[in-house]
Amino acid sequence: MATLTFLGSSAAVPATWHDNTYLALEGEQSTLLIDCASSPLLKLQLAGIEPCRLGYVIFTHRHPDHMYGFPILMLGLWLLNCRTPLQVIAEAEGLRTAQALLALFRPEEWPGFCPPSYHEVVLTRNSVVLDVPDLLITASPVEHVIPSMGLKIVNKSSGRAVVYSGDTAPCERLARFARGADVLIHEATGKAAGHSSAAEAGWVARRAGVGKLYLIHYAASNVDLNALLTDAQQEFPGQVELARDLGTCEF
Repeated sequence: MATLTFLGSSAAVPATWHDNTYLALEGEQSTLLIDCASSPLLKLQLAGIEPCRLGYVIFTHRHPDHMYGFPILMLGLWLLNCRTPLQVIAEAEGLRTAQALLALFRPEEWPGFCPPSYHEVVLTRNSVVLDVPDLLITASPVEHVIPSMGLKIVNKSSGRAVVYSGDTAPCERLARFARGADVLIHEATGKAAGHSSAAEAGWVARRAGVGKLYLIHYAASNVDLNALLTDAQQEFPGQVELARDLGTCEF
């Protein structure tokens, strides 16, 4: 089995028990982060994941709520004496931002620091992001206000697939990309430029024909969370859940 853990579930303004959205993925052999917010070492420990097992970080896009935990992650891995270079993967703008963000803290001054290795994704439909023995991760451009990618994660041993929308307006391109997946994890920020409402996430899930929909990246303060489920269920006949911090999805 592969396991996705929701390390955070909130949109850009977090709330108690709803950290900024990012995910941990554990395959049979590989461990990685999708985006990197808040205090990643703390969240990895709460999720029962050994930080030095972390091999990869994939950034969906360069907005701060998806990237601001990267420097403290690298500092922590250095202090824990993790000696395998972390592989950082993103499209061009995200990659440059990650490099610049870490460079602000002058890691070359950290004795024995193991610098990350950076890999650019040329973003087209079904771009290969990561192909390792246990997992295949591909990407598709989605409709955000800056370049952003949705991800499809295939567990090679089970053949099951999960698609994560990243930040996006509802789009037919993502629905096509997610077609045949078992689970869609779709943002539900609300009606704003480059974002989706819960109902729109349900529309994408129905168009994609997935079995289950998780809503994520939703506003978590002063919001009726049950109403988000109701809105999505009006568009999507399958199972709908809210992603919750430290909740998991196995596939």
